[in-house]
Amino acid sequence: MRAPVKGCVRALTVLDESRITAVASVLRNIPASAVDVIELNDPQYAAIKKLVAVHGDRAVVLAVANALISYRLSLPGEKYWLEFADWGSRISTPSTGKELVEAMKTFLAESRGNKMVVQQKARRLERAAPVLERILREPGRYRDLGVLVKELAGVLGARPEEKTIVFAAKMAYYAYRALGLEVAGKNEIPVPLDRRMALLTSASGMINSTPDKVFTRYRLDAVRAWQKVSRESGIPALHLDAVVWLPAHGIERNLRRGLEYARDEFARRLVGYSKGIVDWNTARQVAGQIIYRDPYS
Repeated sequence: MRAPVKGCVRALTVLDESRITAVASVLRNIPASAVDVIELNDPQYAAIKKLVAVHGDRAVVLAVANALISYRLSLPGEKYWLEFADWGSRISTPSTGKELVEAMKTFLAESRGNKMVVQQKARRLERAAPVLERILREPGRYRDLGVLVKELAGVLGARPEEKTIVFAAKMAYYAYRALGLEVAGKNEIPVPLDRRMALLTSASGMINSTPDKVFTRYRLDAVRAWQKVSRESGIPALHLDAVVWLPAHGIERNLRRGLEYARDEFARRLVGYSKGIVDWNTARQVAGQIIYRDPYS
């Protein structure tokens, strides 16, 4: 008798399938039109649009480069990307990968929102330079997001589902969307698992562990959980990210004021980002399943 596959056993013991189904069932009530509007109102999309207005299709490589160093930030992601767009809209359009990397190093030296492990991030950009060069030369080639993920993972020696790799694909998608261009392969891109998404994975009960352990020990399991939610809800993970990540801004602070307060704030933001397409009752049902429990209790 063959020994069970280690990864499969772990997934079965860690993931709560009933909670995955419950989260997916309420998200299924969010129409595609609402998902579309939520993305358009994402501050990160507004940042990308600003870059596109200045750099045209070269904004794709700026979005990808910044996504690769978007970790251990000292500002919320929404504010950080607006800071990057303000800087990026004032620089000359880079013409080579080396020029881009040097410009990004200058940004890192000045940034308020990206102050930690700066040298490590600079080296990461240097390693990614061959792919960044190709994006500059052939931006249209990377409308297939799967190609982008494969090449970035290869040059960085990273897993394809690693947070900044898939986040780069998401921000490239935003750039192509701002350019009015369709992309391929977006259904295969998983949710970028940052600390906010790890907290939501824990709070939803899909993994019965603390946010810190989800972010470290159970990262791949969390990615699988959201992939299952994506399949069962019918919302591609690339779009699902905005639907659950954006309304969860400030969730740690909100949870300190109580579970019901955190749910109300999530629901209020979901209604707001969707411009009312998601009504209050639906938003509150979504909030009740996404913030099913206090992950710190």
